[in-house]
Amino acid sequence: MPLGDGAATQFDPMMLQMAQQVAQMADGENPIELLLDLYFGFLRRKTDFFDEPGRCHDAVLGAYQRQADIVNKAQRSTAAVASKKAKEAQAALLAKQDREAATQQQQKEEDEARRARVKQAELDRALAEQNCLADGTPKITEITSDGDGDEDDDDALAPGTIAPNPGNGGDANHHAWTQTLQDVDVRIRVPVGTTAKQIVCDIHKKHLRFGLKGEPTLMIDSDFYNEVRVDDCFWTLEDKTTVSLTLSKANDMEWWTRVCVCDPEIDTKKVAPENSNLSDLDGDTRATVEKMMYDQRQKQLGLPTADEQAKQDTMAKFMTSHPEMDFSNCKFN
Repeated sequence: MPLGDGAATQFDPMMLQMAQQVAQMADGENPIELLLDLYFGFLRRKTDFFDEPGRCHDAVLGAYQRQADIVNKAQRSTAAVASKKAKEAQAALLAKQDREAATQQQQKEEDEARRARVKQAELDRALAEQNCLADGTPKITEITSDGDGDEDDDDALAPGTIAPNPGNGGDANHHAWTQTLQDVDVRIRVPVGTTAKQIVCDIHKKHLRFGLKGEPTLMIDSDFYNEVRVDDCFWTLEDKTTVSLTLSKANDMEWWTRVCVCDPEIDTKKVAPENSNLSDLDGDTRATVEKMMYDQRQKQLGLPTADEQAKQDTMAKFMTSHPEMDFSNCKFN
């Protein structure tokens, strides 16, 4: 029975030393053939191996075939592993291509939807301008009604504006945005696979420059709606498809109608701040926000704001305290 690799390896050092000596003696001859010739010469001189030629022939071929089978098995195993890895790599590549195609299709659909919203906003603005006089005041159209005059439509938008999205922001050609009183979050779509090194983003107090290196034009090159705190602004790249730009408002007590002056405007009267967030504010800030919300509702109802009501109350008290004075010809601003 032939020796297995485990038992045969104990002779490897001796065989290796012999092979090295034979290689030095080869002098241009094939060292493997010389090694075999020396080994069979040893068998001829020192053993009875060649006394039965048929048995010798079969033994040599059998030993060769056993080693050849081991080599062939190892090659088949290596080929199978390589084939499996190739199939896995191909499957991973196809999956990646499918994901990129799905992302590109989603980006295309979102861009088309955004362009449609922007186009509608431009149409609404053009219609509003047509309904205004040269000095910008609205045209007055006489309406005849059999009943009492209808009250103002609380759902109507201001001329030339669009309704804010659920994040109290809007959409533009290259970006969508949301806001709180303190910050504006702008999400800008970039080509799939974009790296951070390709991003060009220069944020100034009143201006934004954004684009990609190597592109002939910038995606955004415009003034902000209002000033920002540059040191508190930053941007991040998400999934190599979207840049998230966070802007810190210099005036954190106002709602922006747009990010850049070239963007469509939203109607800030339709902004809906979440009341649940008021508890997170300090006392002074919360009081200011609540006052702004109250004033906004009063304006929508055509009623005086808190400051206007306080002035009216003060004047009423003054007039009550001085009945001897005649206020009939007084004009109050």
